[in-house]
Amino acid sequence: MGYVQNYSYIILCTLILCCDRVNPLFKCPISCSCFSESASLLNTVKCTFDGFNPGNVSSLFPFVLPINSSIVELQKVDGQVFFSRMSFEDSSWSQVLELTITGIEVTSSHISNNSLHGLENLKVLRIHFFIGSVESGVFLNTPNIVTLDLSDNPFLHLDYLSWALRNAVPKLKYLDISRIQHVLDRPVVLGPVFTESIRTKHLEVLNVSGTKRVSLDNTYSYSSIQVLNISRTSLEWIPRHTNKEWFPNVRELDISYSSYVHPYFLPSSIVINEEYDCSKHGKPFRTLRYLYAHDIFVFTSSVQIIDGYFNIICESILIEYIDISNSNIRCLNFSTNAILLYLKTFIIAHNSLEYISPKLLYALPNLSILRLERNKLSAMQYFPDFENIFSKNEALATLDLSWNGLSFLPRRLFVSLRILKQLNLQGNRIVYFNVDVKDLFNLRTLDLSENGPVLISSAVTRDLDTINSGTLYFSTSTNASTMKYLPRLNATYTNTTPIDNDLAINLQGNTFDCSCEHILFLSWLTESKLHFKGRTSYACGQELNNKKIDKDNVRSLDYYCNLQSKLPFIIAPIIILGLLIVCLVLIMRYVRKRRKLYKERRQYVKGYVKCDTEMVDLTEKFYPAFLSFCSIDNDIAKNYFCPTITKALQTHFEGKEVLAMGDSIIRPGRLILSEIEECLSRCDVIIFLVTLDFIESDWCQFELNQADLQRKPTIYLVENTVLKRKLPSCLRKIKTHTRATWRRKETDIEITPDWDVIARQVVDFAVVSKRENGH
Repeated sequence: MGYVQNYSYIILCTLILCCDRVNPLFKCPISCSCFSESASLLNTVKCTFDGFNPGNVSSLFPFVLPINSSIVELQKVDGQVFFSRMSFEDSSWSQVLELTITGIEVTSSHISNNSLHGLENLKVLRIHFFIGSVESGVFLNTPNIVTLDLSDNPFLHLDYLSWALRNAVPKLKYLDISRIQHVLDRPVVLGPVFTESIRTKHLEVLNVSGTKRVSLDNTYSYSSIQVLNISRTSLEWIPRHTNKEWFPNVRELDISYSSYVHPYFLPSSIVINEEYDCSKHGKPFRTLRYLYAHDIFVFTSSVQIIDGYFNIICESILIEYIDISNSNIRCLNFSTNAILLYLKTFIIAHNSLEYISPKLLYALPNLSILRLERNKLSAMQYFPDFENIFSKNEALATLDLSWNGLSFLPRRLFVSLRILKQLNLQGNRIVYFNVDVKDLFNLRTLDLSENGPVLISSAVTRDLDTINSGTLYFSTSTNASTMKYLPRLNATYTNTTPIDNDLAINLQGNTFDCSCEHILFLSWLTESKLHFKGRTSYACGQELNNKKIDKDNVRSLDYYCNLQSKLPFIIAPIIILGLLIVCLVLIMRYVRKRRKLYKERRQYVKGYVKCDTEMVDLTEKFYPAFLSFCSIDNDIAKNYFCPTITKALQTHFEGKEVLAMGDSIIRPGRLILSEIEECLSRCDVIIFLVTLDFIESDWCQFELNQADLQRKPTIYLVENTVLKRKLPSCLRKIKTHTRATWRRKETDIEITPDWDVIARQVVDFAVVSKRENGH
């Protein structure tokens, strides 16, 4: 902004001159080297002044320009320069319209009142890195200055400058005093002294950025200012009660990188002070169009700040551009029904934004660019109002939601954005992209890069292909109001321009799941006519060693997946048939085993009966079972157990003698141990009648050990009182094998299970014993 003219130079020459006038104190005190850049109409001269030694003084006394020049730049290399009335009195300076003085160190502490004499036609004056100050009448000889740039002057005394500007430069429109070091009596800029010096001027551009402390008192004096830059400052005073309007004609305001920003200092009619009455106090910033408020240090909490920014209590404003990025805002709320009809660009990037009220975006119906990147909107992605947050922004063309940690997007989030052209979702955690995009007819850029293992649903891929190809399909919801958003129908309207029909999708930086479940998506990536940025860099995940996604690899995967899909139909019948065969074999083996056991049982019974009728020698007689008991239990064994067991076994052996009991088969005169061994060897099953006396009997324990040594099947008839005692090691099988238990009653014995089960088990054990022992 300003009144600086730019020219294109085509000839460059270098002139080395020596001064034609000599300072009486020094011989040839000025060593000046100049070169000119000439154009068809205007010329530029750049001069460098060198002193003999660092302590020497170079005096512009008067300096004669080599050619008629309109733009001059004076640059100091070494030594000091003394400005006086004769510095620019030569007639060649009357043609200069633009003068730049950079890095000049004056001998005194200031530039005298008549130092600029001879520059009556000067319109642009720039003084940078100037070591010195100015007197109050220094600008009286330059009445035509339009642009005054005094930025980057660390020793400029602002109070002196204010006095110098008071009655001078009446045509001044551009003033830049940015990045000065506050050499002033009152440590604020835009205070009463400075305000009074420029009050009567038609100043349009004012730049006081980087001046540390700025006072905004008496701001009604700046009625003509259109561009105001107070960035990188500390706002010292904000007027709340005044009957004047604040900066009534400001169109562009820059308060970026500022600290102590109070909510009372806000754009246009945006005020939160309840005591502020627009009808009484005027409308601040009522013409503001562009607001740059990024990188500010907010004074109040985030909620209060946003109420301050957007709580309009007066009337709708004309603001078109707002930038409040990088300001640590966590919440954007909106509490009124005001409408910002003219706002086109809204930048809220690089904050800590966790919630943005839908009412705020409802108030921006003509918003074209919305940048929300580098925030924390994942905190509100599951809120009910998140799905309708953009429902009123039909004019939105650019939407940036990148780097917000979003993992879920509602299906109908973008259905109202029919003229959306750029959608940026980069750097989120979107694994499955299933958003309704069929109404985004103007979409030209979709950025889903750096989201991780992303997958786009089949419905979305179909809609994207439709948008790119220009094929339109209508549903029952399509009406005449949507026709204006269809770019392919623009030919029926006048004053339209053709648009680029290539839809670009960016999926770079993602890993892709190359499993059979995603084969349709992978095929779409390689066969779609859409423009994929960096398509050649797409690769599968680690499970396939980062295999490239191209047509050949996808075809191979498709063939493999088709084979995998058919494999169950091939394997299932084989498995079912195999199971049927296995079941049939098991059933047949079970039946065969039962038949074999039944046959062996019958053969055993018949063989025993035959032997029993033919055998005469007692030593060759075999018994199916042997009942072992303690001699103390002789009465109960002979009177109850022996008859009962014999009766139960005779049902299987046709009434023959089937049970050997105690000493009934012992031959007298033999060794007891060898005879017991012989008796047990001629019996197939040993039945032990276990009582408390049986446990304490050594002979009974000997019989138990012999049965184990001969590997005879054993059946234990255990009295119930025995289980409560500590058993010897020879009876350890009672704890690990099934047993029959019995108890004494007054006139009878109760046994579990019944005798038929015991007898049947004796026969089965006898068959097995005969098979193993071979007798």
